[in-house]
Amino acid sequence: MSEPTSPVSVEDAMSSRGMLDLEPHLAAIIVGHGERGRDFSNAILQNHAKAVSERLGNVPVFAGVLSGLPTIEAALGKAVNTGARRILVYPYFMAAGFFVSTRVPQRIAGAGASERCRMLGPLGADPGLPALVLRRAAAVAVDNLDQPARACRLLLVGHGSKVARASAEATEAVAAALRRAGEFASIETAFLEEAPFLDDVIGQDAEGRDARPTVIVGLFNGDGLHAGEDVPAAMQKAKGPVAYTGAVGAMPEVADLIAVAIETAAKELRADVLA
Repeated sequence: MSEPTSPVSVEDAMSSRGMLDLEPHLAAIIVGHGERGRDFSNAILQNHAKAVSERLGNVPVFAGVLSGLPTIEAALGKAVNTGARRILVYPYFMAAGFFVSTRVPQRIAGAGASERCRMLGPLGADPGLPALVLRRAAAVAVDNLDQPARACRLLLVGHGSKVARASAEATEAVAAALRRAGEFASIETAFLEEAPFLDDVIGQDAEGRDARPTVIVGLFNGDGLHAGEDVPAAMQKAKGPVAYTGAVGAMPEVADLIAVAIETAAKELRADVLA
């Protein structure tokens, strides 16, 4: 599978909507982890696929998950049935960890589709993600806490892992980009499954203050257990005003990021064909 591609701007992608000349030979699938028995998270992914397909105009986009329905194999089958000879695969994950590097390629290979698939970079590494997070967090600070961003702590919460670094590194990369933006008083990170743990960080910031207004951003791809239950439970330990943006992956604007990534890769494929 090919390496992730560089992005174009949302404006560039949207202005070229409907101008691809590879159809009907190109399709895309958005792949996620999925959750058995928790249909709402899988529905978010399917809604993104529908929105992206509408934005791109004539590139069919389908959704598939590792766990639950619709399966990755079903999504690949739909893409193949459109007549697509090349399939762009967008990983709806917050880090390029085990699932992106191993499990998704295994499932694609098992479906006999490796040769026609091109893997893009994951949502968590999308260069447009920090700007999306910043806009949403700043709006929540004003709307929910009645405070400007510069008066608030921004707390990024990632999954984390006891055995791998991909989740923490992806979270820290977003935090670094937000620090460069300089709009919030401070930017901190916390995790659910590794230190610094959310339960420990939420009660006190890095400077020992425990009453600064805090905006929490969930770097999760849907409204599953972590985003919908673990973070709200931890918020009860906050000693100052706190507000939660919800999971990044559930934000409607994510569809624009995905559309840009697919459009960028499609342009590169077009250039290869015309070369």
